[in-house]
Amino acid sequence: MKISILQQDLLPALQSVARSCGVRASLAVLANILIQAQDNILKLSATNLEVGVIKVVKASIQESGEITVPAKTLLEIVSSLGTSELELVTEGDQLLITSLHFNAKLNGIPANEFPAIPLASEKSISVSAKVLALSLPQIAFAAASEDGRPILTGVLTEIHKDALELVATDGFRLAHKTADLSKQAHSPAREEFRSLIPRRTFEEVVRLIAEEAGGEENALVEVSTSDNQNQIIFKIGQTQLSSRLIEGQFPAWEKIIPQTEAATATLSRTDFLKAVKIASVFARGETANIIKINLAAGKFSISSEARELGGQETQLESVTEGEDLVIAFNSRFLTESLSACSSSQVKVQFSGSLSPTLIKPLDEPGLEYVIMPVRMN
Repeated sequence: MKISILQQDLLPALQSVARSCGVRASLAVLANILIQAQDNILKLSATNLEVGVIKVVKASIQESGEITVPAKTLLEIVSSLGTSELELVTEGDQLLITSLHFNAKLNGIPANEFPAIPLASEKSISVSAKVLALSLPQIAFAAASEDGRPILTGVLTEIHKDALELVATDGFRLAHKTADLSKQAHSPAREEFRSLIPRRTFEEVVRLIAEEAGGEENALVEVSTSDNQNQIIFKIGQTQLSSRLIEGQFPAWEKIIPQTEAATATLSRTDFLKAVKIASVFARGETANIIKINLAAGKFSISSEARELGGQETQLESVTEGEDLVIAFNSRFLTESLSACSSSQVKVQFSGSLSPTLIKPLDEPGLEYVIMPVRMN
C-alpha cells in the first residue's frame, strides 16, 4: 500500500473512527484501525464487536493494500505532525509514516485478522439528520447506562408512515418522542420499522451527524438492517456505522403513561429546573437526592433538607389545579428530563403521591417524560 494524504484530511477521520475501537478488548486487533486502499478509495474502519464504523477519506492512492495499526498511537502521531502532506506505505506488517522532516515505523497486525463489519442491505429508510440530532438526546438519556437489564439499555425505535417514535426507560423514568418525518426534503414511501437500538449507538450517531452533516438543513441518514437482521446500519455522509441490535421484549411502555390526573401545574421550565438544582444541593448524601414537591392551596413549592446541611424551600409561580399533595422525586431524574427539552413552559400532571408523574413540554408536541416518585418515610 502506498498513499498520500493531507494531515488535515486524515486527522478528523481518525478521531471519528477511533472512538469505536475496543480499548480494553481481549483481541489485540480490536484496538487497531483497519486502513484499506483499493479502487482509488481509502477506507478507515474500527470496531469493538458491538459498534463498527467505516469512513471513506480523500487520498491519492499509488498502490492498493491494507493493514491494521494501533488506533491510539496512530492518532497521537498524526495529531502531533501539524498541517502537512503525509505518505503512508506498508512494508510487511509495518506502516511507514513520512512527512517533511519526520518518519516513523508503526508495527501492525495483518488485515485478515480484523473482524468483518456488517454491510447494509439494499433496502434502506431515509430519516432527516436534523430530526435525529434533535430527538435522540431528548430520549436516549432515559435508557439504562448499565447492563444489569440489557433490554433497558436500548431505545425502542419505530418508523411507521411519516412518524419516528422513540422510547427509552430504565425502570424509574421514561422518555417518549414522536417526530414528524413528512416535511423532510426527500420523503419516499417507507416500510414499517421496529428495532431496539443500544443507547451508546445512538450517542455515537449524534456525534457522527454533527461531524458529517453539520448544519446542513436537508441532510438524510440512511437506516437499514444487515441481511441476518441482527445489526442496524446508519449511513451518514461518507461514514457508515453498524451496531448489534438488542434482543428481547421491551416493556409495555404505553401502560406506564398516566391516564388520570389528581393535580396539574403549568410553569416555566427554566424556573423549575433552577429550583430543582438548588434543592439538589440539600439532597445529597444520606437523603439520596430526594426532593419534595408540595402542592397546597394552589401553590407550587420545592423543598429539600439534610441533617448536616440544613434545608431550603423554593416557591414557584405556576397555574395549579386539582387536589393538594406532597410527592418526592430523585432530583437527578427531574434535572435530566427538564434539561433535555427546550420548551419555555411545561405541564406537570400528578396522578398521586405514589403514582407516575407526567411532564409535557408545551412547545414541543410529541415529547413527554414519565418519572416514578419515591416513597417517603
